[in-house]
Amino acid sequence: MDYSQIPLREMQMPDAIGWWPLAPGWWLLLLLVVCGIAALFFYIRKKLKDPKRFALREFKIIVERFHSSEDKAALLMECNGLLKRLAITLYPRKKVAHLSGHEWLAFLAGSSAVSRAELPEIIQAGPYQQNVDFDADELMLFCKRWLKTVKGGANV
Repeated sequence: MDYSQIPLREMQMPDAIGWWPLAPGWWLLLLLVVCGIAALFFYIRKKLKDPKRFALREFKIIVERFHSSEDKAALLMECNGLLKRLAITLYPRKKVAHLSGHEWLAFLAGSSAVSRAELPEIIQAGPYQQNVDFDADELMLFCKRWLKTVKGGANV
């Protein structure tokens, strides 16, 4: 049999595969990318609004002011005030606002990774004394460490 005698049509090529509609895998990938971008956006926004970040920035200003004036009483008052303001921001006002003395020291030790032994005792009584003498570097180191390690989020 001679195959060239059979009446056959020309070979038909299929149409090129279009990119639309997308396959389910592409839809899933698109959804994951959008969710990832949204999660990254909210994470960055949360980090930028973190009150600890603002407190650390203010602490740097307090330290610069101390280095220019060498006023230990002002340093103590400003550091104590900054710690109290951040604590009120992170914790309920009823729990923190009234604290002073030993209760304030216990709160500072319990709310961060700073141990009780690292707490400078000057924070307890220093703000109520006229003439204060203490190690300013120790106080600044404590404040910086507490600001970085304080637990809690916004209004825990």
